[in-house]
Amino acid sequence: MEKKFWHDAWRNRQIGFHRSDIHPMLLRHWPDHARVSGDVLVPLCGKTLDMRWLAERGHGVTGIELDEGAIREFFTEWGIEPDCSDSPLSCSAEGISLLAMDFFEYRPSRRFPYFYDRAALVALPHSMRGDYLARLAELVESGGEGLLITFEYDQGAMDGPPFSVPEQEVRGQRWFEVERLERSDVTASHPGLVQRGALRLVEVCYWLRRL
Repeated sequence: MEKKFWHDAWRNRQIGFHRSDIHPMLLRHWPDHARVSGDVLVPLCGKTLDMRWLAERGHGVTGIELDEGAIREFFTEWGIEPDCSDSPLSCSAEGISLLAMDFFEYRPSRRFPYFYDRAALVALPHSMRGDYLARLAELVESGGEGLLITFEYDQGAMDGPPFSVPEQEVRGQRWFEVERLERSDVTASHPGLVQRGALRLVEVCYWLRRL
């Protein structure tokens, strides 16, 4: 995907991927699986409210987002004035640090014990997903864990993003042990995707552990 695609999406307010609530699968499954506190990496984070929920549970949260406007909106809508620096834009407040850059170029000094991916893998076409998972694996410590949420639908019926990510693809990678936690038909709650052609939309939640 071209970077311009995502910048244009935010500029033109084509952000149907943003939710105005905490993702229910995060609420249902994170407390039972992330049993200790630890920093959480959130790739392609946008301005998701899920980061606030994770921070409220005592996790330090690091979000990587390509578009600076999304980062500024996150803190503005929260009503908090963050500490920011430029080149690249980095803003922090209340245990959440957001960095404006290409996820593939992110080179932190440490690895993370946790990650959360609700809209990153599904934002990428098949040709990029292997590289994404390899990069994510490099950023997660051995034994590190995280929640992955994907969509499944007839890819021939609708162009992504979001893209359909079949379970066999999730299980076929070599970096993470995979446990499927939930499959749910969410067609009724995504009318915009139905209008685009996804007549049946299934959301799948996995718990991944770094090998």
